[in-house]
Amino acid sequence: MDTMLASILLILPLILLTFSPTVLSRITNLLLRLYFLVIFGLLIYMEVATFPFFSQYDVRPNFKFVEYLEYPVEVFHMLIADFKLPLSIAFVMIGLFSWIFIKQSKTSFIAPLQTPLTHRLLWFVPLALLLLIGVRSSFGHRPANLSDAMYSSNRIINEITKNSLYSVGYAIYANKKYATKAIKRYGKMPIEEALQRMHARLGITPTERNSSSPFRRLEKSHFPTPKRKNLVIFLQESLGYQFVSPQITPELLKLKQEGLWFDDAYSNGTRSVRGIAGSSAGFLAVPGKGVVKRTKSQSDFFTFASLLKPLGRLP
Repeated sequence: MDTMLASILLILPLILLTFSPTVLSRITNLLLRLYFLVIFGLLIYMEVATFPFFSQYDVRPNFKFVEYLEYPVEVFHMLIADFKLPLSIAFVMIGLFSWIFIKQSKTSFIAPLQTPLTHRLLWFVPLALLLLIGVRSSFGHRPANLSDAMYSSNRIINEITKNSLYSVGYAIYANKKYATKAIKRYGKMPIEEALQRMHARLGITPTERNSSSPFRRLEKSHFPTPKRKNLVIFLQESLGYQFVSPQITPELLKLKQEGLWFDDAYSNGTRSVRGIAGSSAGFLAVPGKGVVKRTKSQSDFFTFASLLKPLGRLP
């Protein structure tokens, strides 16, 4: 994994060292120094951040490490509150390295950049081939990836063999790739046709249709009662079905006798945000970003609260 990451990061320096004109050697030297300064600083930060992240989630940094950067204010306050020591260590190490690197690398790339272009071109082919082999790290039809680290039944050992920066980069790449692929499988359909199909499936007549909430309709209860019912929703983070037992959740199981209990109800969502949308709004998980995080879902979005508001039942 380290070889794959190093090979990827060395592609750009190889191109600059090979094809940069001699007259631009000082400018290219400055660009390469800045490039390696940023890369090594990022590597130091990722390795330091791996320890608290692993302690929290039992995995190396993955897509979750960058997903919440959409909320910088919240993330910044959380880091300052809970991870002062790791942050301090990381910044001290990055500052110390930056000072040493800047001091020691003033002319590091000048000599190779002033080598005749023909000589550099001769070295380019074997070095590029070596980096290509390193990036693939496999002579099979597929390049190596994170799945190759899953060689043991011990998950901790598998995670140790990975590389944190590569894990984050691969997670971002895979998330975008598979989300795009999943969206393509759905195909396209005119919105009007989709609405007509849903109206037919739900039995909504033209007179019942509502432009602001096209799927809203009234379903009369088969068990009428003069006493109003209370609707209580428990959203428990990471509480899998295997943890619901008389020994672990005795109070929760007592509610079985006081309401409706579904023994075989499953969600097609894989993250908490999708579970929240499904539980509070009946919204199925869709490919790509969770519907709750989409910009236009912050208003005019159906929830149980909007359903109960006309009836005077608010939380």
